[in-house]
Order: sequence, then C-alpha cells, then structure tokens
Amino acid sequence: MQNTGGKLLLDALERHWRQYRKRLKACRQSANEDNVHELRVSTRRLLALIELLQALAPQNTLLRIRKSLKKQLDGFDQLRDTQVMLFESAKSLPILPELEPFLAHMHRCEQRLLLENQSFIASLYQPKLRRKLKKAGKYFKTQTADIDLELAVSSAVHDIYGVVTNRYQKLDPANPASIHHLRIAVKKLRYTLLATQSVDSEIAKTELNRLKNYLTCMGNIQNSVVLLNTMEAFFKHKIPVTIKQHYSQQQQELVNTFINQRESIIEFWPTI
Repeated sequence: MQNTGGKLLLDALERHWRQYRKRLKACRQSANEDNVHELRVSTRRLLALIELLQALAPQNTLLRIRKSLKKQLDGFDQLRDTQVMLFESAKSLPILPELEPFLAHMHRCEQRLLLENQSFIASLYQPKLRRKLKKAGKYFKTQTADIDLELAVSSAVHDIYGVVTNRYQKLDPANPASIHHLRIAVKKLRYTLLATQSVDSEIAKTELNRLKNYLTCMGNIQNSVVLLNTMEAFFKHKIPVTIKQHYSQQQQELVNTFINQRESIIEFWPTI
C-alpha cells in the first residue's frame, strides 16, 4: 500500500458508494425492515471509510460528507427501534397478554414512521454529494502520494482502539449507558476494520465476527433499555408488574452474559 497514492482506499470508496446507492434504490422501492437495515449497514460502511480518509488526510469536504451521511443514518433510528420493539413485544404476547395495548400502539407508530420515511428516503440522494466525494478523492490522492499508508492506516486503527480501551476502563455493568458508550466505540472499530480490509488482507474474517458478536451482546442490552423506557412512558410510569419483572429479568440476564465475555475486547488488539 506504500506510495500508491491511496488508490486502494479510493477504489474501496467507490465500491462502498455504489453499494450505498444500490441499497438506497431498494429502499425507495420498498422501505421494509430488511431494506432499511441493509441501507443502514451500507451507510455505516461508507461513513467508516470516509472517517478513515479524514484521519489520514483531513479536509473540510470529508467533514461535510460525514455530516450529511450521519444525518441520513440517524433519520432511521426511530423506525429501527420501533420495529425491534414490535418484534420483541409480539414474541412475548402469548405469555404477557398485558402487552396487547402496547403492541397496538407500536403498530400504529410503525405505520406512521413508514409513511414519514417514504418522503425521507426520497429526499436522501443529492447529486452534489457525489461531486463532493469526487473532489475529496482527488484531494486525498494528492495529500497521500508520498506517505506510507500502511503505517498511517495502522496508526489510525490503533487510535480508534485506544478509545475502545478508554471506555472499557470506565465500564460500569450497573450503568447501561456506559455499556452503550463502549458499544459505539467498538462499532466504529469494527466498521473501520471492514473499511481497511480491502487494503489489508491480514484482517481475518473470524476476528471481525468476534467483534460482531461482542456488539450484538451489547446491542441486545441497549434494545432492552429502550424497550423498558418506552413501556414506562406508554404506561405513564404504571407499567404492569408482570411486564416490568419479565423485561427487567431479561435485561439482567443480558448484562450477565456480557459481563462474562467483556474482557474479550481487551484480548482482541494483538490479533489485528
């Protein structure tokens, strides 16, 4: 990768952009749960690569692109959370019939959000975003023509992992917010490694899967937190005891599972 002018990274940027456009087109045709999920994933991958380019050769154009894509990504959060809560509450309805009014409420919320997201998705693609990417690519190629990109990429990934270890040290299993903060940092690490995989074949898929499993564990906890908070608001802080006990116990089990494997993230770095 040394002295290539960043060609491999720019080729990866083009691939991620095409994938993003493909997923966006599918979402415009049908904003179902699978299509929205795939668009979110492709957006995250594109964002991770843009952030990596920014770390290697900072420029205002990349910052503006990142801001635009981040806004797009955040626009799906409420729909995604609602669909996750719908799935969980529907699954538990046979043993918790008290959930029926909440489930009906979630269905109404989903329908409203699906309608809102149709116009949101229609507004996403802006031709000027493509022009900005081309401009940023040319600048990046010029700025990195004489640097050792292999060393620079390794340093950038190391810095991201430093944020992970810092948040790990502040981890408090009794505080779900601290788990969520760690999750955000680990997610950035994973997507950055996916972005660099195209230029560093030594990054093993098995190790990336380890990160994915670690993230899933923390994501389940965050989903549980959001669900309980939403239920508390729906029932006006008078949530039925059976529901509260069921989901509180479920959340504690998820936290316990995470605690048992939380140290694996500290053992990860030597392998990448």
